[in-house]
Amino acid sequence: MKPALTGRRLLVTVAAGTLLAAGGATTALAARDDGRDDRPPAAKVTAEQAAAAALKAAPGRVAELDLDDEDGRAVWEADVLASDGAWREVRIDGGDARVLANVKAAPGQDDDQGDENDGREDAAEAKALEGTRVTAAQAAATALKAAPGTVVSVDFERAGNGSSWDVEVAGRNGEEREVTVDAATGKVTANAADRDDDRNDTDGTADND
Repeated sequence: MKPALTGRRLLVTVAAGTLLAAGGATTALAARDDGRDDRPPAAKVTAEQAAAAALKAAPGRVAELDLDDEDGRAVWEADVLASDGAWREVRIDGGDARVLANVKAAPGQDDDQGDENDGREDAAEAKALEGTRVTAAQAAATALKAAPGTVVSVDFERAGNGSSWDVEVAGRNGEEREVTVDAATGKVTANAADRDDDRNDTDGTADND
């Protein structure tokens, strides 16, 4: 998955181990055939439910959602642009949607310019996010129609010619797909096998690069 623009996102090392199948609203995320298991654990709470829980805790707009592993427990991490203009990091339990943390996001340190450039990136991203018509939850729902499975991340991406949502979906056949949803129209503009997944596309769907 692509790194966040400003470094607000928490980086969590995913533990190794075999994942168990899970029923209900989500599909278990199985281990890769090559022996690597770098996917988050299955969660009962969907991306849409996690977004709703995050916004209840910190009203505003969700800019990013990531399903991560914390000591074997599925946890959603959300970056939220709060109504007061501040960025907040909200962690949601993947089992019951409880809010585990709700803290003000610290400035990132992704470049040599430090806080000054980070602040500019945050402000630019906030402005773009506030102008979107499609929410993170809506983007997740749209992506699942194009690539059935389980959404494991939703990232807002701004660009000069328009903004979009990059949605990562773990398919029922174990394949991961990256679905791009236009943030203004809600249309799917790309649906391709995840480039981090070294397996070939086997579902017969043409990749849109």
